[in-house]
Amino acid sequence: MTPPNDDGFVAAGNLNRLLGWTTLLIGLTLSAALDPWLLDATTAAGSDGGIPLAVRHAHGVVIAMAFLQLAMAHLLATPAFDRRARTTAAVLTAIGAGSYIAGYALGLWWPACHWLVLAGSLVNFSGFAFLLWVGPSGLYAKQIRMILPVACFGMLLDFIAGLRPVLPEAWVLEQLGSEDGVRLRMLRLARVAAIALSVLTLLYYGVARRAGPYHAKARLGGVSLAIGAVGMPLILALACFTTMHLKYLLALPATAVVTGVYSGLILAMKHGGTLERWGWFLIAASTSAGMFIGLYAFEGPFPTPDFMGDYNALPRRLTRLAHSYCIVLGMMSIFLSREGAGKSEMKWPPKIAVFAFIVGCALTLAMLLLQTVASMPPLALSLGPLLVLIGAITCLASCTSPANVTSRT
Repeated sequence: MTPPNDDGFVAAGNLNRLLGWTTLLIGLTLSAALDPWLLDATTAAGSDGGIPLAVRHAHGVVIAMAFLQLAMAHLLATPAFDRRARTTAAVLTAIGAGSYIAGYALGLWWPACHWLVLAGSLVNFSGFAFLLWVGPSGLYAKQIRMILPVACFGMLLDFIAGLRPVLPEAWVLEQLGSEDGVRLRMLRLARVAAIALSVLTLLYYGVARRAGPYHAKARLGGVSLAIGAVGMPLILALACFTTMHLKYLLALPATAVVTGVYSGLILAMKHGGTLERWGWFLIAASTSAGMFIGLYAFEGPFPTPDFMGDYNALPRRLTRLAHSYCIVLGMMSIFLSREGAGKSEMKWPPKIAVFAFIVGCALTLAMLLLQTVASMPPLALSLGPLLVLIGAITCLASCTSPANVTSRT
């Protein structure tokens, strides 16, 4: 899946790659700064609304858009689309992501800037819809054609959610309830799932390609992840806007996602490097834990364990954050492994970088889990993200020039 070498900076996906990594590194820096404040046990009671909740939401938006840009960069680095289509999609999605992030960031101080969220959602939607209209070609055309509508659906959900601060009295939005109500929680998860599972499915095709296009396990994992990517956000959105009883169907796409992720882990153990294996391991751990969390997350079918408390209780928030961190760090690890694709061997700086990154991931998750039983010092909550940041920057600095984006998907 190697694109032509004369595509230029934008058409080859390097604009989206630069924006994605820059945004993701900023997000990690914010994690190191914000986690001690947002996870301070002494102020946990006040973190269920207001500024902390808005800040956490804006921070999540930064991370999500970063991964969407990286996924677009890897998609555009393949010959699935012609140069004109790739250039148009690259520009639209870069502008859309920038507007979307600016809307949430500036909206913390100037609420009128939330209109930028709506504009960014629609521009992002147009970028993915344009690629869908053009139509991909090549080995994974069918799978890409399935991913693009999910990404479009996610952008529409982002648009609907972005209407809430702009039109708070709209009847449809009033029916969603409070910020920590079940329906809005489902809507938030549907938005995240549409982006994260689309990106994860694209990453899966990268490792599956090394096993061969007709490998049985590779096909099974790809189909499973595609089913999960379509079913999870769709069922969540339908349950949010119609009847809550549909939430019981979530077990089907959730099982498909776990099946696909474990297929990715098996393939990575055989065909991937250290970072690729670590990434799929983290994602497998997170999706497995997510199956358990899903048993009580949306008020049933089982009661919430007593030690977790209500939705805004610190142990439950920490558990959710650890679950999210596993996905974020896992996908980041896989993207980092793809950046170094084609390097015959790793010299000592990358090896140290990989070690720092993995230790940072483990430390981040350990501190979050320890915080559920004891108040950790602020430095302990910052150290993990800082190590991840240092490891990621060193890995990126050791890679070849931005033009070397070939065959990373």
